Amino acid sequence: MLSLLPYHVIALIGMLALTGFAGSVLIVYSLLTDEPRPTRPTGPHPSPTTSPVFTLTSVQPTQPVDLPPDDPSHTGPVVYDVTGAYAFPIAADPGLYTWTHYHWDGSNAVDIEARFGLDYPAFVRATTAPLVAITSGSVENYSGSIGGQGYMLHGDDGLDYYYAHMAEQFVPDGAHVVAGQPLGIIGNSGNSAQFIEPHLHLAIGPCDSLWDHQPAVNGAEHLATLFNLGWQQRSPADVPYAMPEGWPAHHPALTVVTPYDQAAEAGLAQPAIELGFTGSPPDNPLDVIAPLDGEINVIRWTVHYGTRIQITNRAADITVVISGVENWLAQDGDVVHRGQAIGRWNPANRPHLHYMIFQNGVIIDPTPSLDQRTRPAGDVSGQ
Repeated sequence: MLSLLPYHVIALIGMLALTGFAGSVLIVYSLLTDEPRPTRPTGPHPSPTTSPVFTLTSVQPTQPVDLPPDDPSHTGPVVYDVTGAYAFPIAADPGLYTWTHYHWDGSNAVDIEARFGLDYPAFVRATTAPLVAITSGSVENYSGSIGGQGYMLHGDDGLDYYYAHMAEQFVPDGAHVVAGQPLGIIGNSGNSAQFIEPHLHLAIGPCDSLWDHQPAVNGAEHLATLFNLGWQQRSPADVPYAMPEGWPAHHPALTVVTPYDQAAEAGLAQPAIELGFTGSPPDNPLDVIAPLDGEINVIRWTVHYGTRIQITNRAADITVVISGVENWLAQDGDVVHRGQAIGRWNPANRPHLHYMIFQNGVIIDPTPSLDQRTRPAGDVSGQ
């Protein structure tokens, strides 16, 4: 779903290593995601073949067609191209989603995620929609710890379509499907994706090429060709070098209630510090304050940590992650500056604000950044 270049995401600390992007720091999305390139499974598998010449002309999508209502879990609008041979891979209005021209790692894959501006009910509908076969072909189950539940759809058109991070799978291994047939449910399965918004990671390439190579077909251009659907343009901002400094919220009684060492010893999946109150929390929500100059990535309504706001300064190879936010005042790709209000936190609803810092792709103790100059008055934590 989607980084500062394309889309949002967080690697499971202690399990996944982060990769560099074009020799530089990963942008904010890459810290929260580790999108997969599948590896060839063991056992018999078709030999690689040469992909046929594949040419399409741009067409307007047809009106959505409802899936058969006999199984409510599979119902939803399916958008076909004018030939009926191709279906948008999510059974929902494509206008609910967004994707960028290139994946966060510079590859041709796309992460199709719920667009900004949706209210919570619309967001839930968009992130629990059925996934359908983009075209006819045979389905090969491919699931793993990184990509979660997924399929490799060997299209009758000579291309492979890799679906990752599914929440449910409907189709048995080896089944032949037709365009628009339900495959499962969009999700966020996999080690890293469990901490981010449900989305479809879609990679496209010639038959059998995706096991060993990056996708040769640009997914965004492919969707544009088939359904006349464009992509979100996003260019990386040139933010000067800066380091985190200060607290991500200000209140005289705010303190560190869970130190970093204690969180790490407790075996938390993402050890960090937790900020909160030892007494009664304030009655009113507090501003969430940017402790770093950088680019924003918002990860909405996650199960584990609520809404998360990331700020990445790529010049310093550093990212801060603030979780437990109730409302956000910035969105993906915005540039913010230290001291700027970027969200709201209501301690009465979520008693702890979870705060992490990644430096050079590794999580570090953020406590030293809470220096005396910016510590809330009356607080003595960290001394």
